[in-house]
Amino acid sequence: MSAELRGPQDAERWLCAGLCLARQEGPTPEALTHAVPWLLATLAESPDLPPPALVSDLGRLVSGVPLSPTLPVPDTLPRLRAAVRAYDDHVLARLAAEPHLDAVSSALARLPEPLRPRGVAFLVARVLTRLGYDAGTALSPALARRVLDRPPEELLHAGYAALREPGAGAALERLAEGYEALASAARRAQALLGDTEAFTLENLEHLQGKAQRMALEQAVEAAEALSRTLPPKLRARPVSSGPTPTTLEDEASFPQGGFASVSNVGSLENLVTSELVYMEDEPSLDLFDVRYVEGELLYYTRDESVAVRRRRVVTFALLPELADARVKDAGVRWQRVVVALGLVLCLVRRLSAWLTAEDLRFRVVFLQDGKGQLPLEPERGLCELLLREWRERGTAEVLTATDLDTVLSEATASTKRARVDVLLVDAASQGPHDALDADARLGLHLLDLSGPSPRVRVLGSKAGMPGRSGPTAGPAEPPESPWEAWTGTALELARALL
Repeated sequence: MSAELRGPQDAERWLCAGLCLARQEGPTPEALTHAVPWLLATLAESPDLPPPALVSDLGRLVSGVPLSPTLPVPDTLPRLRAAVRAYDDHVLARLAAEPHLDAVSSALARLPEPLRPRGVAFLVARVLTRLGYDAGTALSPALARRVLDRPPEELLHAGYAALREPGAGAALERLAEGYEALASAARRAQALLGDTEAFTLENLEHLQGKAQRMALEQAVEAAEALSRTLPPKLRARPVSSGPTPTTLEDEASFPQGGFASVSNVGSLENLVTSELVYMEDEPSLDLFDVRYVEGELLYYTRDESVAVRRRRVVTFALLPELADARVKDAGVRWQRVVVALGLVLCLVRRLSAWLTAEDLRFRVVFLQDGKGQLPLEPERGLCELLLREWRERGTAEVLTATDLDTVLSEATASTKRARVDVLLVDAASQGPHDALDADARLGLHLLDLSGPSPRVRVLGSKAGMPGRSGPTAGPAEPPESPWEAWTGTALELARALL
């Protein structure tokens, strides 16, 4: 039977005693001063708190403080002491060994100082979500603020007194249950930190409200889940277009040139430094002058070859009817439109990793409806955050177009200098894309989200080519779950865009 806090006095004992069980650098006044804003921000996220020391320990860990495994446990209830030791072994040790800890710490350090408590609170909530932790203790925000407004020394004195006080049994039992639940959940959890936490922290400054933050988290989680189903490498299909020299603006981005050989012809800035040994201090003619006049000095020569890469453009066109895909299907954790955005992020990541030798560009275009409005305006803002890294590099852009013909006209014009693929994402079973007759050089695909299971179709003049899935249904296949259909779709699109 779980222990319950019977009133404000027990809640105060629980909070103060929990602060004294911090394991990172121990419960010092300085550490407690840093932990108080983190606790208040965590309380703003949810009124159900884990043991308070978890907030302090996680905040210190991601702030760069090394783990302190030899710190003694204060003298208190034997059950609580054993639970804290289990917490050290299964929670803190796991967090310190997480491969994504450095990325999360770097992302938190880049946040402005006023936003860091909010970042720590977000990390606490994410770790508890990954653990499946449901043993939180409900705490009144007013009570917590009143207690935490005290001087750190007074909080520590009250906490150590509560750890040894016989009448604080309910508070100590509740702390022990919280630590035991944390250790038990950590034994079953696969990972405590991941790309989602680092990605969201990097964009936390730009997120407007908790709803947008949750949407970003879900889209990144969907991208991670889809990416895990793809093979590490895929063979790119051969292309008929020839290589294109890079533009002058790209010279700083791609390794080229450099010293290739030694010659008797060159400029003084490329002079081989060992030639200076022939110079003498006397004013008379020296051997260096003789070698210079006779053209025998050695100079480094540069390789002036032009960097040549194939140009690729991948366009994702999201049609306005996709607003109807803001629904969840059985067996899928996220809305269809959120998984679609996660699929876009997954493909951008994987294609960027697979096609490093090509001049790759991504365009995500959101189409307006017949009234000139943009039904997918929230998704457009979310997509700008998801692709912020590639947008800053100049390899991706998020645009708005009036109609589908405009998108296809621009894509067709780009086929003269690059290989162009267009993926239409629509939630209408029938639309203007069914009658499209695109240029033969244009790779045109449709991701149909009108049903729980997504489908991929090839449109235009290539729809009937052998080996490509057309609009007609094939032989009857065993039914698959919606998530299995999503993973199959991700693999099919990755192969098609390669």
